[in-house]
Amino acid sequence: MNLRQKVIETLEEGKSVAIKYQDVRDYLDLKTGHRVIFLEHVNPAKETAAEILADLGNLAKSTIYSKYTTNEIVRDIKKRSKNRNVLLVFNDFQLLSKNTARVLLDLMEDVQVLCSIRGRPQKGQGRLLKRMTILSDRSDEVTDIKIPLIVFASFIAILTFVKAGSTIYNRNHFDFYLFSAAIFVGISVGRTLLWIS
Repeated sequence: MNLRQKVIETLEEGKSVAIKYQDVRDYLDLKTGHRVIFLEHVNPAKETAAEILADLGNLAKSTIYSKYTTNEIVRDIKKRSKNRNVLLVFNDFQLLSKNTARVLLDLMEDVQVLCSIRGRPQKGQGRLLKRMTILSDRSDEVTDIKIPLIVFASFIAILTFVKAGSTIYNRNHFDFYLFSAAIFVGISVGRTLLWIS
């Protein structure tokens, strides 16, 4: 079963979907019977909520934004989306602010979400992400080799320091101090590389 079929099947089961490393605009033409609302931007939260309500109620977004609070807009969206298949579609889940994540979490009872994840989720997005099914295409998977490279560079730094120290100092009682200093240098190199990355 390909990714597109998995997305359709998951949406038809009533679940929300997050697709890794994809552009969800490629999925706007899915025949699932949903009323699709594509969100170009998902921040700030009030503006996003006003955009959803404007699409559902054929109202002016600027009027909604200026007259209502975010909570009032969310309540109205829930009312208007009851017993309707509404699908919110957007890219880059990892860019959601905490407030937008909270708004979407409030709406999840009445609407479904189809989004992409093209980076590491942020703090405050975990509860929302747990309520979604995460799908990915094996050909799009990215292997992160940052940590193994940092460990390797630290190990090379330790060996280099020990070699340089043993060449300069040719005493046996100095070995413990040399090894301790080499470990310190290796850890410092690793932490610096981790900070830079």
